[in-house]
Amino acid sequence: HMNHRHVIVKRRMFLGAAVCILLLPLVTCSNSANYLIGAGIYDITGPAAEVNMMGYAMMDQISNGIHLRLFSRAFVIADTHNKSRFVFVSIDACMGTQSIKLQVLKKLEGIYGSLYTAENVVISGIHTHSGPGGYLQYLLFDITSLGFVRESLDVIVDGIVESIQMAHDRLQPGNIFFSNGTLLNANINRSPSAYEANPDKHHYEYNVDKQFVLLKLVNDQGHGIGMINWFAVHCTSMNNTNGLVSSDNKGYASLLMEQHMNGLGTIPGQGQFVAAFAQSNLGDVSPNTRGAFCADTGKPCDYNHSTCHGRSELCRGIGPGKDMFESTEIIGRKQFEKALELFDSANIPLVGPVDFRQAYVDMTNFSLEVDGETVSLHLTVLLQSCTCNFAISFSMRS
Repeated sequence: HMNHRHVIVKRRMFLGAAVCILLLPLVTCSNSANYLIGAGIYDITGPAAEVNMMGYAMMDQISNGIHLRLFSRAFVIADTHNKSRFVFVSIDACMGTQSIKLQVLKKLEGIYGSLYTAENVVISGIHTHSGPGGYLQYLLFDITSLGFVRESLDVIVDGIVESIQMAHDRLQPGNIFFSNGTLLNANINRSPSAYEANPDKHHYEYNVDKQFVLLKLVNDQGHGIGMINWFAVHCTSMNNTNGLVSSDNKGYASLLMEQHMNGLGTIPGQGQFVAAFAQSNLGDVSPNTRGAFCADTGKPCDYNHSTCHGRSELCRGIGPGKDMFESTEIIGRKQFEKALELFDSANIPLVGPVDFRQAYVDMTNFSLEVDGETVSLHLTVLLQSCTCNFAISFSMRS
């Protein structure tokens, strides 16, 4: 317990490495090992005082302590002939970045040569808004931290490399089982009025994705090695007034699962079983299930604009708990309980070769043909992307 407490192109400047296992579901389980699997974990908490936090872009949100420590969780998966492998890393940070990946790859090359490259290493952030900032290479993201913070970058890079080394050294014969389900009452759409403008909204039951997907990793004796799951929800249970470094709801869920599997007396980050509650299509998906309210009046924020008195600063999502600490615990525990349920019931084994795909897309020069009806025109339209620009109003937060 805590004390106080998805042609679709992703809209990023570059689409980085995408990694997958080519697999074929079976009807019955097999006792033989289909893969080589290793899992590792390492602390990446970083500077816990006097560093601006990455996520809310609030210059006055400065770290002043620790709520939950941050970790890198790495998984190496290879074919049984050890000819092809990939690494998936989930980090308790706002996002994985090019600056992080380039430094990680440089260190990995010094250790393993060409074994781990840009093509087969994926680094994914859980998107906590309560981790130290200043580690990104783009100016936009470093404005509120008043520039680059070497201490923030180094601890993340070093921790990722350590976790990958651990997973590499622990590689053993094993199997992967798939399971999925639906998790309700753990996420809401923070911009429901905008969602209502989607022309395909009638195709979906909910206005956010509530699917929970899980991979169960076990050795050839059936003992747990680790788990990776994906569920869409922002790690913003801890709001923008928080000054404590925190892995938020997903980090808390990971700690609960690891404690359950490794034993109550196990120090966080020290157990053999590694549980990654990885991030998914979180977009406008909030964990603050009671909705958004104005901090000064307690009244709901403007439905169409998410503002209070015409400004955004005082509009904050709240719930389900009495404060952000309890909310973090509630949303984290909901994910943990669903993960445990799916882990225990996972019985669809994956087989097939291990393979991966990587592509770079220049989002400043991308063409897309769309049906004109989607842009209120009765003709086919060719859309062309361009270099982004920010106006004065952006910096004014209006």
